[in-house]
Amino acid sequence: MTRARLALLAALVLFATAGASADDGECKRWRAAFAAMPVRMVTVQAGAKTMALRVKVAETAEQTAAGFQCSTPEEIQKSLVLFDFGREIYTQFHMNNVPAALDIAFVKDDGRVFAILRMDPSPTALYGPLGNFRYALEARVTERRGSFWSAAFGLKVREA
Repeated sequence: MTRARLALLAALVLFATAGASADDGECKRWRAAFAAMPVRMVTVQAGAKTMALRVKVAETAEQTAAGFQCSTPEEIQKSLVLFDFGREIYTQFHMNNVPAALDIAFVKDDGRVFAILRMDPSPTALYGPLGNFRYALEARVTERRGSFWSAAFGLKVREA
């Protein structure tokens, strides 16, 4: 190889390594935020059915930004993440760095679930309901039983 080609190859390797460590650093940030989320019990009611759920609560802006990013599929299977925006807002969610599909329930200020969407891993797709909401609750998608929401409450999940 010529000296110029070797220098170019070395620069490419350095660039690739720098990119990988930046991604690793970002994942460390999101994993730390996920791990720091406090666990709480919440009650969800759908019609006559009430269920107590153990959830991780995204309390800080960092935890809200993190959500399930860089989580393992096992963490997604055993965890639910609750987002409380303090008032009704309009926003969207992404699935960048999320290794498994999620179902997300959007809840009004009065506690009424008004939309449930399936979110698939994607670096670019955005997911959100057609309207304002105060809470969002992310849950696993199970292959055998379908949606967490349909298995627990018989609620329908709309494909986004």
